[in-house]
Amino acid sequence: MDYSTIDQSLRFIEAEMLRLETTKLHVTFFGGEPLIEVEKIFYIIEVCSEWTNFEVTYQMSTNGTLMTEGLMAKLYSNNVFVSLSIDGHPDIHDAHRLDAGGKPTSHKVEAAAETMLRKNPATNVTCVISPDTASQVSESVAYIFDLGFRYITTTLDYSADWQPEHFGILKKSYEKLGQWYVQKMKANERFYLSFFDERIRSRTYKPIAASERCLLGTKQFSIAPNGELYPCIQFVKTQSLPEFMIGHVNTGFDTACQAYLHELSEKEKVECRGCKLEARCSKWCSCINFMSTGRIDQASPVVCYNEKVLIEVVDKTADKLWKKGNNSFLHKHYNEDYDIISHLEITL
Repeated sequence: MDYSTIDQSLRFIEAEMLRLETTKLHVTFFGGEPLIEVEKIFYIIEVCSEWTNFEVTYQMSTNGTLMTEGLMAKLYSNNVFVSLSIDGHPDIHDAHRLDAGGKPTSHKVEAAAETMLRKNPATNVTCVISPDTASQVSESVAYIFDLGFRYITTTLDYSADWQPEHFGILKKSYEKLGQWYVQKMKANERFYLSFFDERIRSRTYKPIAASERCLLGTKQFSIAPNGELYPCIQFVKTQSLPEFMIGHVNTGFDTACQAYLHELSEKEKVECRGCKLEARCSKWCSCINFMSTGRIDQASPVVCYNEKVLIEVVDKTADKLWKKGNNSFLHKHYNEDYDIISHLEITL
């Protein structure tokens, strides 16, 4: 994105904030690798710092290959929450994350991990699971945990070529991960593991309400390098599909397109009708559905297969800890103050 488009984007955002009479803005820097354009990141932060009437927060996901001690300190001092991508132990990570010259990056990521944890012990890691790494989920999570991370977001590569047999492999991996989860609970460890903790939450409390979702193209939108507006980061790749473009920073939102896509996103997924897990699964995420099916009104079969095997394992794991009266588990999932207490204990 050139500076002219950046300036126009910031003017557009400021105007929208005033029009909506809102004071809170959350900016996420995406790539590719966003640190390639680090000067522009700090330029945007500098401009936003002049908006005295708005509260602006920042987030960024990085592969860690360009991270340095000085850069992390500068990001941290500007209140940029930085998440690191690590797919597992070096053999797993290097299977999908090579540099531009085709060389492994795991050693650089390990160095970045040390730097980032030193600055922020609550740094989040995103671990992407692919069909060829499905058998190593437990080992990968354990490796990330042993590096020192306590906030681990696990997700599938929904654009990959998942086949039914891969989910049999995943189930065995999840069962092994369940054993790891139980061991950590017995050891009174504090941590967040998205695949397990979010599904336990959906059973202990309630599923994610519509008001908590991203609400495609309304509460959240993405700006492409050329200034085009899209409902989410995944749709920036669809520039040959103009039906997903919801406007431009020079002209504003196409409200009719916004409304149409939102209505399509919220439309009942007929393929989910009658499923006992419908309320607990992530079929509502239009980005995942699009990556998997090319449509936003059709639930991803990858999500369906994954949720069925994952929720079965998670529920059995939770039942085991519940019946044992495990204090760490009960505190984690039935104490509303746990997240605050846990964060303080991890960071102090």
